[in-house]
Amino acid sequence: MSKNQWSNKFSFIITTSAFAIGLGNIWRFPYIAGEGGGAAFILVYLILMFLVGIPILTIEMALGRMSKTTILIGFEKLAKKYQWNSIGWLGTITCILIMGFYIMIMAWIVIYLWECFSGKISKLSIPEITGHFDVVASNLSIVITVILTIMLAVFFVVRQGLKNGLERYSKGMMFGLIILMIGLCVWAATLDGAAEGYHWLLSPDFSKINFRIIMSALGQLFFSVGVGMAVAFVFGSYTHKNENLIKSTIWIIIADTFFAFLAGLMLFPAIFSFNLQPDSGPNLIFVTMATVFNQLEYGWAIGTLFFLLLFLAGFTSLISCVQGLKDTFKDKYSLSDTIALLVVISCITAIAILAVFSYSDNPFLIFGKTVFETLDYTTSTLLLPLSGLLIVVFAGHIVGFDRLKSHLITGLEKITIKAYWKVVLLWILPFSLLIILINGLLNT
Repeated sequence: MSKNQWSNKFSFIITTSAFAIGLGNIWRFPYIAGEGGGAAFILVYLILMFLVGIPILTIEMALGRMSKTTILIGFEKLAKKYQWNSIGWLGTITCILIMGFYIMIMAWIVIYLWECFSGKISKLSIPEITGHFDVVASNLSIVITVILTIMLAVFFVVRQGLKNGLERYSKGMMFGLIILMIGLCVWAATLDGAAEGYHWLLSPDFSKINFRIIMSALGQLFFSVGVGMAVAFVFGSYTHKNENLIKSTIWIIIADTFFAFLAGLMLFPAIFSFNLQPDSGPNLIFVTMATVFNQLEYGWAIGTLFFLLLFLAGFTSLISCVQGLKDTFKDKYSLSDTIALLVVISCITAIAILAVFSYSDNPFLIFGKTVFETLDYTTSTLLLPLSGLLIVVFAGHIVGFDRLKSHLITGLEKITIKAYWKVVLLWILPFSLLIILINGLLNT
């Protein structure tokens, strides 16, 4: 049984928000919003967040609080049957795999941060910037060294425990994130041509809302809130019995969505000011934004702050996942904190190093895909939605709404509220996740 408990409600909300806010908020949400109709997409996304995002995150955390332990033991305890542990293992393995390639991306970010600070990016020509990412990614020894350094920092933070480690560092980094994001948004607003970026991101165009865009929004939503990765379950087990999970989750979702919105206000005014094409994913930050910094008079300084922002966003998610995984293995196998932490870090590091070799001269291919591409596809298209689907089916049909409802919110008495949550749990969430899973497989 997990003996950890949040210091207070504020610590719970801030730390869980730090876990949810990650690279996807910066490099994916703004692009989907602009491509999908601007303000029209944002309205649809907010509706989906309240209909689907808040309930599914609340339900996973409620399962954790109900079990009073971590996910590998929790499912067995709640169902009183050993075989349900497979859902816990699915979420745990998914989290480890995602962190394996996530840490590689963070290593690239650290390298670009240093190259901006040292002025190297400013000295490259535009054609050189386009190909520079391949140069960085294929420098295997440097990337692996940075990965090991980051994991050493993760060990240092998580080894200090929930309150002195994860809580304390998440609060400090969230403060840094807010300051950097607001500062960069103000900078972007001063650029010539910024209005065009705002127009692309915010102008409502409901004609662009279609099935593909809605599926992109749902996929981004589930990935962003971190459902199906075991961490929300573990964080729920840390909560006090009187914690109003629904209210807390609303604040977490608001913080996560607001940060993603600010990222758009920071990125696209800068991109359109230099007549560049909007993009998403690694190309957005390692090519498009690097080109912006290359052309600015003080681009080295702005670029350094930008990549520092990315690092903080990624690092808070990373330490949250490692904390949850560490406690999961500690409880399951009665390990010490240090041994459990070393097991988790070793697994993530091993996967990260395998992913790094995707950029070698002769990469190992799995059905025509590199290890990195395989990890990305398997986790985002298959494992995450499948894990989320099994969790909500377990909550609704094995645990049952009548057992779960008292852990969702203190004083859930109103019949209309109970009826709404029951419909969401039994029908809306399973249907949404099933559609995402099928859509992802069909579009492969």
